[in-house]
Formats: sequence, structure tokens, C-alpha cells
Amino acid sequence: MSQLTTMERVGLYGGGALILIGTVGMGLLEIIAGAPHPVSGEGQVVHETLISLSVRSYTILLGLLLLAAYGITNLATKPPEDTSI
Repeated sequence: MSQLTTMERVGLYGGGALILIGTVGMGLLEIIAGAPHPVSGEGQVVHETLISLSVRSYTILLGLLLLAAYGITNLATKPPEDTSI
């Protein structure tokens, strides 16, 4: 197996870390901090977050974009190892 270059490490580890931070990390922070979920007069739950949903969404989206960029560059720059097909 070949060694990963610096750009590959950034794409793989950085993208994976951003996705985990956006889903697991921020979700656990919400649970631990006990974000209130009051109920309105009509019985509808009003969701108040500590971290804005747009920040959480953009963190996950940035992670997905890093992984996609890694995949596209890896596909475009490296020839297939098995050329017998």
C-alpha cells in the first residue's frame, strides 16, 4: 500500500474530522449542555440550539466537500493499478 501525501491526509482526515465534529461533536455538546426544548401554546416543540444549525450544516458540508475533492483528484491523477481489464 502506498504512503499518503500531505494533500491526501488533509482531504481524508480533515474531511472525516469535520463530519464527525459536525454530527457527533456538536450533537454531544447539545446533549451535555442541555439545550432547552420548550413547548409552545399549540404543543409544538420550539428547538433552541447552542450552536446555530447553519454552522453545523456548513461544517458537515465542508467535510463532504473535502472528501469529494480528495476522491476526484485521486481518480484524475492516479492511473489504475490493474490494467488487464
